[in-house]
Amino acid sequence: MRTFYSEYVQHCMRFYARHPRPKFRSDADKQNWNACDSAMKGFTDKEQDILMTVYREGDTIPDNVYKVSVDRNIKQDTIWKLINELERKVAKRRNLI
Repeated sequence: MRTFYSEYVQHCMRFYARHPRPKFRSDADKQNWNACDSAMKGFTDKEQDILMTVYREGDTIPDNVYKVSVDRNIKQDTIWKLINELERKVAKRRNLI
């Protein structure tokens, strides 16, 4: 189920995954990046790699989840659970919930 903060966090995570050392244009961008960085540290290296791959790729999130699940032989539900947990952590760090 999509939450009200899902799109916002997806936007933040795409920027985070594609820019490991960004130059920030605003304080909000910096806070978003730091929230993503902090939230990602709560996952194992393997989980971080899965999440970064989902957000780094150029296709839609559902298409990326499908591709990662096929490539790595992981159930899509497992990846969606990781995404939901990550979105919740980032949203909390940005005081959205």
